[in-house]
Amino acid sequence: MTSKKVLFYFILLVSCAVQAQLTDSLSVPQNVFYNDIRQQFWKNPLFYTTQHLNDFTLTQIEFSQKNLNLKRVQTADKTTQYRFSTQGIYNVKPRLRLFGGFTFDKSSEKGLGYNFSSQRTENQNVLSPNYFFAPRKGNWDNQEYNLDGGFAYQFDNHILLGGKAFYKNGKNYRTNDPRPEIELSNYGGEIQTGYHFRNHSLIVFAGMSKKTETDNITYVNDAANAPAYPETFTRFSSGYGRIIFNSSYNRYIFNTIDKNFGFGYQYQNNRNSWNASYRYNKSLESFYGKNARGYVYIDDELKQFMYRLVSHTTDLNYFYDGVEKDYKLRFGYEKQKGDNFSVVENGQNYRMNLDIFSFNSGVIKKDKNRVVYSFEFGANYMRHKYVDLLGSTDKRLNTLELSAAFNKDLLSKEKNTLNLALGVQHYQALGESLLFIPISTSNLSFANNVIQPDQAYDATSKLRSNIMLQYQYSLSKTKKLRIFANYNTLVAIGDQYKTYTTDYNTTASTYFNGGISIIY
Repeated sequence: MTSKKVLFYFILLVSCAVQAQLTDSLSVPQNVFYNDIRQQFWKNPLFYTTQHLNDFTLTQIEFSQKNLNLKRVQTADKTTQYRFSTQGIYNVKPRLRLFGGFTFDKSSEKGLGYNFSSQRTENQNVLSPNYFFAPRKGNWDNQEYNLDGGFAYQFDNHILLGGKAFYKNGKNYRTNDPRPEIELSNYGGEIQTGYHFRNHSLIVFAGMSKKTETDNITYVNDAANAPAYPETFTRFSSGYGRIIFNSSYNRYIFNTIDKNFGFGYQYQNNRNSWNASYRYNKSLESFYGKNARGYVYIDDELKQFMYRLVSHTTDLNYFYDGVEKDYKLRFGYEKQKGDNFSVVENGQNYRMNLDIFSFNSGVIKKDKNRVVYSFEFGANYMRHKYVDLLGSTDKRLNTLELSAAFNKDLLSKEKNTLNLALGVQHYQALGESLLFIPISTSNLSFANNVIQPDQAYDATSKLRSNIMLQYQYSLSKTKKLRIFANYNTLVAIGDQYKTYTTDYNTTASTYFNGGISIIY
């Protein structure tokens, strides 16, 4: 059976699954307040084996556009995206639950420079260390398919068993010289097992995934790839501030093996649920260059660089499912450590350390099918450290983010509901420093045009605001039509950037997202 047929039958299954609604159940798509409940379920489905979650299928088409003026350098100036997605949870039997989803993304990016990788610095401070780049900005066309699914089952003897798997496939290419093209394949899975006795559950889990990126860079005008043309000359970053020449630009492979394991405990009664989990994750990304004949494949003899990323994640969650009010509370801590190794030189040059402390809380008041109000408050404290010994870069950053969100139903009738959501987030650098010692003049371009402007962005205080409207119409007792629109702005409220540059774009960044979905 071809992959296209598998994809077709999976979408058909998700779209036409028989609904077996539970009474007195939590409806996850009811309000944005429950979005993190859905994310936690996808992460640890065995925690929800005995919790009543309504069956649902959510099929959605959406459009989004970002105009990122205030941003880090290795992110596009403008991004337009179209997305089709469908996902759902299905209670096949009282003890068996299935879940899954499919997403197709197609996007175009304009004005992206200093980056020929599939990563962007919009949501991460520094890219993974090994990638090709040229200063000249260019436009990209991207598309990605994402398929995932799993199950959770409780045996009569209290044994719990669950599993989940995913497959991603994508392609990214740039439309002007230099012209990178990236083909991505990523798949993996995780097995979870545990034991449930009375109100207590104990689970363990382990998983593995493999990601392969096959990349190449071409030129319509081959003469443009020469040191005499610095804007289009392809260079290689191995670290943060260490720029070298690598002749494998016309074909190379990234191969990443990711392994994880962990355990968790949960206590649950009629209204209250407590759970705690720990997850260990180790990712090893290997870069393979071409051989003497110009071919590239996965072989230890062609391995040039390795980047290892190890993370430890702990979560503590509480949820109260009340008659009129629901409460949630979450504490999280994640520690990441990354180091880069050059096989040819038999040495290490780059290290990354990141600590993330997170807190989130919220309350929602309901009156039958109406949301009287919902309020959430969260905080993230992060400690960053990026050191490149050969690139002579030492970047340190301590940041605090405070966020608050509110939503309520402005209109709630038998078939019509209109919900308004407002949100705000404040970003503050509590401490930051940047030390760069140029070894040669060849390093100055990247430092002046990437490292310093990014530090200026990270050091500057910012305010993000958000407004969202959702209109929902009941097509029948089990089907609902939802139309939504979301507008987001990011503005600088400080001038800390002046420490690093006077030529800095502080024009507000804007984000719009809208679409239509069917829930049944």
